[in-house]
Amino acid sequence: MLSFSIAICVLGVSWKRSKKMFNKGYFFVIIMVGFFIIFGIALVKIHNPKNYSSHYSNQIDSKEQPYDIGIQFNIKERLKPSFHYNKYIVTTKFVDGKSAHGRILLQVARDSSQNILDIGNTYTTFTVLKRIPGALNPYQFDYAKHLHTQYISHRIIVSPHQVIDNHKIEYSLGYVANQIRKTSNLKLSKYNFSSTQLSIINALLMGQRQDISQDTFNNYRDAGAIHILAVSGLHVGIILLLLNLFLKPLDRYHKNGKIIKLILTILSLWCFAIIAGLSPSVLRAVTMFSFLAIGMQIRSKTSIYNSLFISLFILICFNPLLLFSIGFQLSYAAVFAIAWIQPLLAKIYHPKFYILKKLWETFTVTIAAQLGLLPLTLFYFHQFPLLFFISNLIILPFLGGILGLGILVILLAYLSILPQFIATIFGNCIDVMNIIIEWIANQEGFVIKNIPFSTCMCIILYLIIIISVMMFKKKEKRKPYWLGISLIMLFSVMIYEKYIVSNMEELIVFHNQRNTTLGILKNQQFRIYSKDSLTATTQHFLFGNYLTRNQATLDTVMQLKNIYQYKKQTIMVIDSTSIYHLKNFHPDIIILSGSPKIHLDRVLDSLHPKQIVADASNYKNYINQWEISCKKQEIPFHRTDKKGAFILK
Repeated sequence: MLSFSIAICVLGVSWKRSKKMFNKGYFFVIIMVGFFIIFGIALVKIHNPKNYSSHYSNQIDSKEQPYDIGIQFNIKERLKPSFHYNKYIVTTKFVDGKSAHGRILLQVARDSSQNILDIGNTYTTFTVLKRIPGALNPYQFDYAKHLHTQYISHRIIVSPHQVIDNHKIEYSLGYVANQIRKTSNLKLSKYNFSSTQLSIINALLMGQRQDISQDTFNNYRDAGAIHILAVSGLHVGIILLLLNLFLKPLDRYHKNGKIIKLILTILSLWCFAIIAGLSPSVLRAVTMFSFLAIGMQIRSKTSIYNSLFISLFILICFNPLLLFSIGFQLSYAAVFAIAWIQPLLAKIYHPKFYILKKLWETFTVTIAAQLGLLPLTLFYFHQFPLLFFISNLIILPFLGGILGLGILVILLAYLSILPQFIATIFGNCIDVMNIIIEWIANQEGFVIKNIPFSTCMCIILYLIIIISVMMFKKKEKRKPYWLGISLIMLFSVMIYEKYIVSNMEELIVFHNQRNTTLGILKNQQFRIYSKDSLTATTQHFLFGNYLTRNQATLDTVMQLKNIYQYKKQTIMVIDSTSIYHLKNFHPDIIILSGSPKIHLDRVLDSLHPKQIVADASNYKNYINQWEISCKKQEIPFHRTDKKGAFILK
């Protein structure tokens, strides 16, 4: 805070100095940049809950608790469930008998009852508080890193009977919003909506995507229409237009109509944001459109860039780690691209007919948004749907009507006065939209997948897009040179990365639960040896991203062998048969698989290996004993459940 105060003083002095000198104030610009860097560091420090003594991590031993402790918590948010667990973000109230606060991940084992814990309710459990493990295989999605951006570093895993309801409600905006959503869903369930229709209604109008099936989600993703399911600027903008249309009579028939209209509009937008769960994209959209609404009412030519950057600054002040949210990055990139690029594209063609004009506007908005999102989409998801413009051209013109009808359906259902025929019409609209999306997604030849794309390539591609747009906007002689240099840089990076991966050779022992899976990469061909068969889903989970990043293809999947010769090293797999006695055989590396019943000290004395590897197919108590044995004899021991996959270059 001292450095922050000093920075403010220096900034003030430099501003006054630059003003007196009547110059461009380069010194002031440099100081301002330094000020905002210090300001950002101060924000991160202030918002990090671990810097406060009341945080649970400062109340208990920093090491993992080996015993059950009492934890009282309040449900804050329900996440998308996995196959085995219902997931929640909770706020602690008491930990091990001490008052402690902080956010943790709660995983409740799924059972036949399918009971969902209510947001706002307080519960108590006795369990072990564990640190969330990072990715244990190369290039896998790091869930721990993702949650770290939300200040969550620990989790508790419980079964339903371990969760004790305290019958105590902590009232908050989140609790009220959840009750509205629950009541709305209860009312809607009386009107013969299918589970798929209800999940889409929840996503479109209430920002809750937890119940959308994986197949439906994949269809929207592959059709390039996933933004329709994520409540964002598109939805908020349509709602703002509907509110302005609905509240327009206030301008004429009331003395303070404009002020009342503005207040009602902003309140309505923020009520929608709260009901939608206050996700990063919703926060961005509602904050930005709130400023636009103010500009519209005071008849000010409010620059969309001003609204965009003011909303960005405000949101980062409240939560600086939003910058690392993928949804936040995509949301701002799309809106900035639409504001900057779409007007240029719209000038290319001027259709005379109204329908053609609207279709051309939709097309240019879609192209502009995709240009802004392209580098980030390739970097994070490594795929690109070529038919994105078709799904957007078909659905976006009608999305306003679908949202308007959806709001009407929810309001009438909430009041229990919804006619069945209106519910049927709305349900049919959703079915038609899903059918169109599914058909487009099934054109697999138009979805380019497994695109290798690095951070460096992402930055250079943005540079190319920016220079290209500037060339189109203002034709200058120097711009083509910069574009040429950027293209050369991109191709150079691509060639360099291709060279690196083409010469990469390594052996990997994957962390695969209840199975031993070994992979050998050579000449961009990946050969897998597995004890048990691997489903397509398991293959994608284990090494899908690995193949993409290394521009490799899966050669073959074979049965696991007991002896391997890799480079100059001999590798032996000791499995559940516990056979290892071979004359004059001394392997360099021993892989323990399937919890073999062996006395490891005798194995070490007999075979004299240089390295022991224990994967996830072994019992944990066996692994713990083997680790102690190796430590005694000073032999390196690698356990994949803690250190991740074993990689031999």
